[in-house]
Amino acid sequence: MLKLNISKTKLVFSMLSAFSALFFGLVSLFITQVIGDHYIYLLSLPIAIVIGLVFLFDRYFFFLLVILTRSSLDVVFNSIKLGSFGIGAVLNALVILIAILTIFEKPNPIQPDITNIKRAWIIFLTLSFLSLTYSPAVLQSVKVFLIYVSYASMFLLGTKLVNSQSDFDKWIKVVALSSIIPVLYGLFCIVFGGRGMAFSYQEGFRLRSTFPHPNPFAPYLVLMITVCFYIYKSKITSIGNGLRKTLPLYILLLVAMLIMTKTRSGWVACYMFFFLYAVMHERKYLFIVILAPFVALLIPEVQERVLDLTSDNDFGSSGYGRLNSYAWRLKIWSDSLAWMSKTNYLTGYGLYSFIHHSTSFAMANAFQKQDFDINAHNIYVQLFFELGIFGLLAFLYLMFEVFKKLLRIYKFNRLLVFTVIVMLLEFAFMGYADNLLDYLVFNWYLWFTLGLTISASRLFQKPEQDTRPQKISS
Repeated sequence: MLKLNISKTKLVFSMLSAFSALFFGLVSLFITQVIGDHYIYLLSLPIAIVIGLVFLFDRYFFFLLVILTRSSLDVVFNSIKLGSFGIGAVLNALVILIAILTIFEKPNPIQPDITNIKRAWIIFLTLSFLSLTYSPAVLQSVKVFLIYVSYASMFLLGTKLVNSQSDFDKWIKVVALSSIIPVLYGLFCIVFGGRGMAFSYQEGFRLRSTFPHPNPFAPYLVLMITVCFYIYKSKITSIGNGLRKTLPLYILLLVAMLIMTKTRSGWVACYMFFFLYAVMHERKYLFIVILAPFVALLIPEVQERVLDLTSDNDFGSSGYGRLNSYAWRLKIWSDSLAWMSKTNYLTGYGLYSFIHHSTSFAMANAFQKQDFDINAHNIYVQLFFELGIFGLLAFLYLMFEVFKKLLRIYKFNRLLVFTVIVMLLEFAFMGYADNLLDYLVFNWYLWFTLGLTISASRLFQKPEQDTRPQKISS
């Protein structure tokens, strides 16, 4: 009987080995035919296998690695992407899967009540999903929908992973540590040059580090500045004194890099945080905060970006080409809204439809036909165009529910909740002039931090307070 079992095991192993060899051989042959001379694409298969193995080994360890490294991987993923999907899409799918699996796990003993936020997410995602049926670009719209689902997944995971103060401290530190590689690579590119420095004749050199463009790098830096400042001021016990003393220098370095992105909305959002903090928590910093913009204006690049807003504002005959960046945005918004049919005001044209229809906007260019796609550079215009008034209201309802929840837990940890409320305000502000919903890395860290904060709020309440009037913890 033992020999028979051994023989069966060998047979099964041999069959699996043969199947694996055949499968990976055919896949390799297919990939080789697809990639042609782009041999770097061959890395996609082994990377996908490694990601899958780590996920199967320990999905929460895998998720920790994702949080640590995702801010550094866009350049790598884009270089080995096949078509519209690549390794990044695999990573998104696994994060969504982790979130789904947590739903069936034993409930978190300090699970916060997020019923209203869940409802808001479901409404927004349902409207997004329904829009796939009439979107003019089905494949791209599915990709956008899955990205939105991944944002909700990150928020849900944030609410599930905090069972103690040490859990919260660990995860918020991991969020901050994700900035190490982008900062180091950014410093390298500043000193030695490289792909981390973007250049255009209109704007000169702009820092983008490991991100595909300076514009998504800027909101990420604003978020990291906010998180690091909270860690510095909160006196998290697991941070050593030596490391804590270096945090102000690190924050200044992040601010310097933010300036080098030349993203004005990021500058204003960062300033908003420090100004509100000085007003509401430590007024001794008010003089420094008020003086900071005047010092910044001594930097030539800052002067140029500010003065740019005062030139080339004529919409009359210039088209897009000769407008400054803000007037250019106003032109995009007015053209897109004027092009919309009133019958689409309620439901929009579907996800990804703004970019798809952008070549059709009337008066896109007064001198030549527009033959390139344009993003909305405004999440509110984008949502109205793609999902209609229903979709825009659904998103605003989601933001309102998160904001309302944060206000309710404010008294339990004023510094933490204040910091995260300002993060939400930064998001709302920067979304006015940029494609913030398209910036996956930034949104992952933002929504994960929001989830962590809402979950951690229960740590500051005494057990008996669950059924009694709440008191501020000592």
